[in-house]
Amino acid sequence: MRYALAAVRKWCRGFAEVIVVTPRTGAAAVRRAAGGGVRLEVGPDYRDDYLGQQVSKLHADEFTAADLICHIDSDMIFSRPVSPADLLVDGRPWIVRRAVAELGRHRPWLAPTESFLGRTVAFDFMQQPPFTFPRRLYPELRALCLERHGIPLDRYVAGRPPRGFSEFNVLGAHAHAAHRPSFTWYDAKSADAPPLLCRWYWSRAGIDSGLRQELDLVVREPPTAEPFGRDRSG
Repeated sequence: MRYALAAVRKWCRGFAEVIVVTPRTGAAAVRRAAGGGVRLEVGPDYRDDYLGQQVSKLHADEFTAADLICHIDSDMIFSRPVSPADLLVDGRPWIVRRAVAELGRHRPWLAPTESFLGRTVAFDFMQQPPFTFPRRLYPELRALCLERHGIPLDRYVAGRPPRGFSEFNVLGAHAHAAHRPSFTWYDAKSADAPPLLCRWYWSRAGIDSGLRQELDLVVREPPTAEPFGRDRSG
């Protein structure tokens, strides 16, 4: 997380604010590590915080008044200058998708996404971070969960088996089905796809000396003043 936030401070301009969400357990340590220039939101503890952190993201509209919400995880490290304009094409958020047929046998998020939404899903939407969505999608998904499954979204997600839900795939698949014209879509193999804004690692693998050197190079330059500016994207 320290590296992710250092990269935000170094590379990101024009965003309204940076919000870090943490479970109650460990919040003091997260607050110390996060440093200044961010707003910390403390949420409940979950038995499996891999699922719990997805609940937090699916309530992102309750943490900010921004019209668009840009998500990164702690293992997504910005590596080039980024402003809200880089997240939009013709005023619409872009999403990179990959056809399910191209995934081979490794498609762990397909069945949970289809089960939640109640429809066939033809694409994987967790292809290229950061992931940006308009705030209206979040209450729509919470309402869909109540209508289709009869329980609040937090209970549904927290009740899934380990690694049994994919928030970014659910958001992307819902956007694709219900709001397709409001987004710009790119196939993962397309030469026209947006440039890579983040390096994407795997947090559970830890940080060895080689990776630490790589991350140090990405964030080593000191941040300039006023890194975030004012905008309506969060």
